[in-house]
Amino acid sequence: MRQTEVGRRPLHVLFTGATGVVGSALLPHLGRHHVTCLLHESALSAPSGPRVKTVRGDIRRPCLGLSRGEFKEVCTAIDVIVHAAADTSFRAEPALAETNVAGTRRIVELAREAKARLVYVSTAFSALGADGGSSAPAYARTKAQAEELVGASGLSAVIVRPSIIVGDSLTGQIARHQGFHKVCGAMMGGQLPIIPLDPTRLVDFVPQDVVAQHIAGLLEEDSDRTELWLTAGPRALRLSEIIGEIHAAAVELGRPVPTMRFVDEDLYERLIAPVFLKSLPEDTRRMIKALAEQLTPYVSVRSPFPSDVAELPDQKGTLRTSLLRWAQASGFHARDASGTVR
Repeated sequence: MRQTEVGRRPLHVLFTGATGVVGSALLPHLGRHHVTCLLHESALSAPSGPRVKTVRGDIRRPCLGLSRGEFKEVCTAIDVIVHAAADTSFRAEPALAETNVAGTRRIVELAREAKARLVYVSTAFSALGADGGSSAPAYARTKAQAEELVGASGLSAVIVRPSIIVGDSLTGQIARHQGFHKVCGAMMGGQLPIIPLDPTRLVDFVPQDVVAQHIAGLLEEDSDRTELWLTAGPRALRLSEIIGEIHAAAVELGRPVPTMRFVDEDLYERLIAPVFLKSLPEDTRRMIKALAEQLTPYVSVRSPFPSDVAELPDQKGTLRTSLLRWAQASGFHARDASGTVR
């Protein structure tokens, strides 16, 4: 690694995932460093600084899709790799693994050849897939596999584990609204009359500005840290509190939410899903099934995650800001109770 005195001079950073939720929030915090963004399909949406350049590539391909000359140039220049690129969709595991596992293997190979430090952005939910259990979401399984690659690499590396990422704590701004926002939006719109979850479950989320600040801080840190938990931990809200904030945000927008009923998870599986679910409108069925099958593991934490976040903005305030931002971006705030645009 060419950088031996971290923080004394600007680093040369290779950054994957710069157009994603984490990446778009992090890039403005890297202004003093020389940053090369490896882009696949998307372009940077915001103006980049004088020390930011882009190169087209693909982490799934040998040499990251670069020519051998470009690859050697990257290896010669970089001090640290921030690997935030990931497929966060609900696609089947083989499709996710192509990016999340094979892609991370390519990044590990690059870091080894370049003798560069690696900052790998994983997820706090990777433990769900650590044992390879079929009930774990495919995304969690692939992130757990990628963590194993990084951990076994022998590199100077730190694994960053954020929980659910919501918008900026002050503005609610986010590059792309995630599944969590969509479920909250469905609740605000009255599309989820029943919630097949225990209301005391914890919902751990952190605003993107907190995530960005802590990852940027890693680049200035000269330590033996191997993991960083960016979570609310014991400050996470209960699901019942989340519902309370959803109601409050809807009232603020002039769109009171119909009553939502929590139902026992076992009751849902034994009776509601097989018998009553088919009588509901198709959109409602689809949303309830998505919540029960795909999103439940992310919004039903029973015990707090570890957390390395010393200071966290007020959780309820952050959530309310994110909900209002989603409402503005989706047009929810401009519709009346019948769904008609005002």
